[in-house]
Amino acid sequence: MLLLTATLLGMSAAFLRSALSIALVALLIVAAFAGAGLVSGGTCAFTKLVYALLGYNLGLFNVLCGLLLARRLRLI
Repeated sequence: MLLLTATLLGMSAAFLRSALSIALVALLIVAAFAGAGLVSGGTCAFTKLVYALLGYNLGLFNVLCGLLLARRLRLI
């Protein structure tokens, strides 16, 4: 579920086509993880942060591949 949510965040940020928004969403993912780690009483696993960042990059990659494929097929 985490990977799917992060992928959708990456796709949403990519459709804005702004480098600032792409960087800001990535920063907000890390900030939300850090905030949750500070508030929680126990330890937090960094693997979930890695999954979120991988999913975010996967979403960006999906949009890039989709745009390149559409251009190659002359759809846009």
